[in-house]
Amino acid sequence: MLTQSIPRHLAPHISPQFYNEYTPTDHAVWRFVLRLNLHTLEGKAHPFYIEGLKKTGMGPERLPDVEKMTAEMRAAGWSTVAVDGLIPGVAFFDFQGNGMLPVATDIRKVENILYSPAPDIIHEAAGHAPMLMDPEFSKIVKRFGQLGAKAFMNREEHASFAALKRLTIVKENANSTEADVKAALEALHEAKAQVTGFSEAQQVARIFWWTVEFGLIGDIERPLIYGAGLLSSVGESRHCLTDAVTKHPFNLEHALETKQDVTNMQSELFVIPDFEALTDALDELESRMAVHTGGIASLEKALASGSQSTIRLEDGTDRVGTVRHVTNTGRVALVQWGDCVKVDHGQLRNLSNHGLLVLDGPIQEALAEADVRLDGRIVSETTDEITLEDVSVQIDGKQIELATLEVRHDSLPSIFPGTDVEELVVLEKPVQIERDARTWTEDDPLFNRIRLMREQGESIDALVPMVLSEHADAWLAQIECLELVQSDELRQALIDRLQALRKTSDSRNELIGRAMDLLK
Repeated sequence: MLTQSIPRHLAPHISPQFYNEYTPTDHAVWRFVLRLNLHTLEGKAHPFYIEGLKKTGMGPERLPDVEKMTAEMRAAGWSTVAVDGLIPGVAFFDFQGNGMLPVATDIRKVENILYSPAPDIIHEAAGHAPMLMDPEFSKIVKRFGQLGAKAFMNREEHASFAALKRLTIVKENANSTEADVKAALEALHEAKAQVTGFSEAQQVARIFWWTVEFGLIGDIERPLIYGAGLLSSVGESRHCLTDAVTKHPFNLEHALETKQDVTNMQSELFVIPDFEALTDALDELESRMAVHTGGIASLEKALASGSQSTIRLEDGTDRVGTVRHVTNTGRVALVQWGDCVKVDHGQLRNLSNHGLLVLDGPIQEALAEADVRLDGRIVSETTDEITLEDVSVQIDGKQIELATLEVRHDSLPSIFPGTDVEELVVLEKPVQIERDARTWTEDDPLFNRIRLMREQGESIDALVPMVLSEHADAWLAQIECLELVQSDELRQALIDRLQALRKTSDSRNELIGRAMDLLK
């Protein structure tokens, strides 16, 4: 079922695509990657990938329009939304849980064709979208989205994410210096050093990384590619199947223990036998999460998040707010909020300086055994619940003053970040778009001219001498000329120049070599 409208809390993450600002070079990069992938992934990618690429309506000639992709993906229960690069993990997963593919709309530079350190439209559109057309895999990705949206993260991870996003922006910025990149790397290392523990959000993201992003499937000796990060990378799609990369049979514990590097090609990968195995892994992962286990132990996750969370009680009511403090003595736990909302079957009640005292047995018996003393005005009382106002609580050697207190014998069946009540969702500020104004380089008029000549069927031979003399270093433009040239003499001149350019860097050597093989 396609989600037709964007949830209010996700809308602030959406960004315009600025489609008309893509340069001829941008379209040339897209064309190069798509043509090369279509040529090299046949027989190496999951069988559905090439079919899915066709079903999405994307072609190699021009960058896709994100809004128009929705029309093609509707049949698979998906829509697409444009976003500005990296977005917070909870939003990324929440979009997917709602059947929406967030598409980062920037595109990698020519020098980063082999591997982009930042998510871009090649990764999102050419990597993720085709596999989502497979019904079985589509369900798995939506399931990941639903789990990720209900996974707790620690407050320090917010700063780490901001530093990571900054690094990806700096690395893709044509004006960045080595000093800029170094400073961004140092800032990321400092932010990561502040992150403690291994949050639920990190766990979901790590399994997503080793499967949906960088997963292999089938026989471990002859695996096929299904991960978007591999499918969209001209360099990594080839590298991942070589002996340079260690392949592990997928195991949930092993994958959780294996750290990923978001800025370099992977040195080890995991191979699942089939998608059913991945579904089983998600079942196991969910069984450990606070949204599923609840209980007093999960309160610490809500506290560590430092953000809005929901505590669901046995009677189906929720307490929504940012947990300020938790006092846990084993059999008794006191949760404190500055402000919270009681959600009782659609009815909302705001509470200030509120507490919830949770007991694992009959109230009077548990209070006595835990040596907890209450002094306040009783508003209501039943066998399993007491509500008090103007309360003084003596617990664990501390005296705590509260405006209101609920005392309950309750198992707390589910605890999760955020809220299911749309009107209580904390709205992010609208995305602050960090982007460079797209200005044409000296090669852009050339790429534009080559495209027009190709589309109109004109001979390119008269253009080649100018390309060789005035754009001597423009290897991608020369590849496009080599594709169209008719003169044997000019073809050889292009080949000689390209062979010389192959010697200028390892990445050029691979890219030019593979492109020339494609044109043979």
